Amino acid sequence: MGVALYEVLQHMGIDVCETEFGKNLGRGVFEFRVRQTASEILARRGHPKQSGRDPDKADILLRVYCHVYGEKVILLVAAYDKGKDPSRKRENSEIALARRRLADFERGHKA
Repeated sequence: MGVALYEVLQHMGIDVCETEFGKNLGRGVFEFRVRQTASEILARRGHPKQSGRDPDKADILLRVYCHVYGEKVILLVAAYDKGKDPSRKRENSEIALARRRLADFERGHKA
């Protein structure tokens, strides 16, 4: 997950919503979707292929819910492993949690 956050989300920010990595969910929250291994993400970003065994070949299906704050800061407001619980109920619960956390953050940062 760290590779995806650094190589994709940190570099692209909200622009991930224009790729298969992201989706704008509205009301200030967007979803960052990870379906690739670290090696696959690195290869897509133009890094040379790692030689030897790939330690992270496990299936990955993660969701990170984010909010853009200012010009350079992305707040991570919730995340979960969708591969372990792919139900729509869980997804809706996590999105609701992200929106509550964002609302709490915004209340605490009003001028």
